[in-house]
Amino acid sequence: MQIQLLSIFLTIIAIVILVNSPLVKAQSICFKFGIILLLLAIASIRIFHYDTQMGLNLDEAMGGYNAWSLAHYGLDSALHENPVYLYAWGTGMNVLYPLIAIPFVKLLGLNLIAYRLPMVLLSIFSAFVLLIGMLKYKLPNKLIILSLLTIFLSPWSMMANRWALESNLFPIIFCLAAAAYLFFLSQKKTDRLKRHISLFLFVFMIAISAYAYSNNWLMLPIFFCAIFLSLYLHKQITALEILGSFLVTLLIVWPLLLFVKINFLGGKTVHFFMLTIPKLSSSRSNSELVIGHGHLLQAIFNNIDQFVRLIVTGNDHLIWNSLPQIGIFYPIMFVFALIGLYVALLKRTQWDDFMLISLIACLPIILIVKINVNHLNALMLPILYLEARGLDSIVQNRLLKISFALMFSALFVVFTIFYFKIDQTDLSQGRTLTPEVLGQAVRFADQQKTDKIYAACFPKGGYVIPLFYTPVSPIIFNHEKAAESFKTESNYSSYGKWFFKTPHQLSKNSLLIMKKGQKMPFSLKNKREKTFGQYRVYY
Repeated sequence: MQIQLLSIFLTIIAIVILVNSPLVKAQSICFKFGIILLLLAIASIRIFHYDTQMGLNLDEAMGGYNAWSLAHYGLDSALHENPVYLYAWGTGMNVLYPLIAIPFVKLLGLNLIAYRLPMVLLSIFSAFVLLIGMLKYKLPNKLIILSLLTIFLSPWSMMANRWALESNLFPIIFCLAAAAYLFFLSQKKTDRLKRHISLFLFVFMIAISAYAYSNNWLMLPIFFCAIFLSLYLHKQITALEILGSFLVTLLIVWPLLLFVKINFLGGKTVHFFMLTIPKLSSSRSNSELVIGHGHLLQAIFNNIDQFVRLIVTGNDHLIWNSLPQIGIFYPIMFVFALIGLYVALLKRTQWDDFMLISLIACLPIILIVKINVNHLNALMLPILYLEARGLDSIVQNRLLKISFALMFSALFVVFTIFYFKIDQTDLSQGRTLTPEVLGQAVRFADQQKTDKIYAACFPKGGYVIPLFYTPVSPIIFNHEKAAESFKTESNYSSYGKWFFKTPHQLSKNSLLIMKKGQKMPFSLKNKREKTFGQYRVYY
């Protein structure tokens, strides 16, 4: 609670500073009030109970343990020093978010409060920075307000920003890149220093976004080339500046290029300039790409069909991405995105071009990456902006403005009711989600003087759950883990005193964690029982 109150306090200070800045001070009272209300809503909906509303996801557990391991030992879970990509399950994990989380985990310990906090704070920060960029670029006030509404108060962004799936960092970094792009466009050509600083920030954000989500490597080169071609055609940038931007990008991403070479063209783990470029046990592309799964054209057509269904219905059937009653967009909002697409194509400002290029660059993802919301996160910023663009062209008179404000407020309230109350159980106990009470059971079990702890109720890959709640040195973990090799994702059956299976019998000096109602093939009458919600610890 103290962390949440401090976050709100810092947000209020930032709002006060922004409202009294030259960018906002001369604006109308209505615009100022709208900005204040929106920024408070954006921050509050992200901060409120962000650590308890949704259960620990296994990807969060793996990312959190790696952040803790790097923070305390300088090694990831596979004993790699300064990895450019985490070995994680053997199929890899993006490294940028765990790296950002290191100081939070080191200061606050390994828990959901600490590990999710960077995602929450960065998403709020991105709202402020994009707002400043839109103000500097002198977008119309109505479009600024609508953009904040659709981008930061959409069901997708509110849910994605409240937990720490490492790939969810990409849209935030890309939003910061978009703001830097607006800074660049708003600078006078005579002010070369500010122009070059803004350009460097834009290029830097685009380059580091490659470390945020590997699926978007299909999109980034297309976007990079197209956006610089657009700037060149608009005479906003010189050939020398393009060359400099390319060299800066290459300087940042070369470890990933070597990683691609090692893992897709052959090679082994390389240690270079204090960095580790790991060779994974297998490629996650086997499970994420449609290539290699039957007839290619048929697979692509099926992918397009699933993409259309997802965008129209807004539901990918993963509770942590979209509530079944609402989806990733509010009802009918996608219609406004289609209208916004038409308006953007018709008027074609450079800001519109940025969003259209982002949209087109995602085409390879739509064609060959298996469809779910996480895989399509590069699409979200342009789609949500186009919603705002469409609304801006329709909501013209006072009556329509009031009607839309009431409608959006009602939809926002409905979302909060479903998210914080009706769907709360599913959000804490989904298929690969584990509630906080299981963490309490794990910590209690770990504190007991026992030789073996049997966890008979963990999901596949659940060995990361005790690693998150009761972390041990990665050196100890690698020494104690079961001697098992995997062709796909690792699912160790044990490490140390932890065994992730149902025992045939329970010895005197062993302990069992099980779920209420779970049947055991032996009697537990000789054991004491401690209850943690729906979990039982027999010891």
